[in-house]
Amino acid sequence: MADISRTERKPYWPGPTFEAWRRWRALAYKPGPWVMHAVLDDGTCECCDPFRGVEVRSVLEAMCRVLPRRSARELRAVLTPLDERFLARTLNDPFASPQDPWWLRRLERP
Repeated sequence: MADISRTERKPYWPGPTFEAWRRWRALAYKPGPWVMHAVLDDGTCECCDPFRGVEVRSVLEAMCRVLPRRSARELRAVLTPLDERFLARTLNDPFASPQDPWWLRRLERP
């Protein structure tokens, strides 16, 4: 937590890692048998939303890359169950670019 806090003090606004994790968790646990659409409508005002147009999993991945090794490993341990649930509840997009991160290579529409 201390490493995340120190990293967020630099160019980021306070708390983006927690907010990105909260939204990623909400998407992974979205009600229904499948999470086919990777957009979470949580009632956030779009004009005030700092994540507007940003993939929250990309924010988390970026944080994993800038954190010290041990802290990144701990964050990945928290993300792994959410990632597995997301993968289990979505389908692979056969037309997605192989250069895209794995979370962007999932179908977004039923």
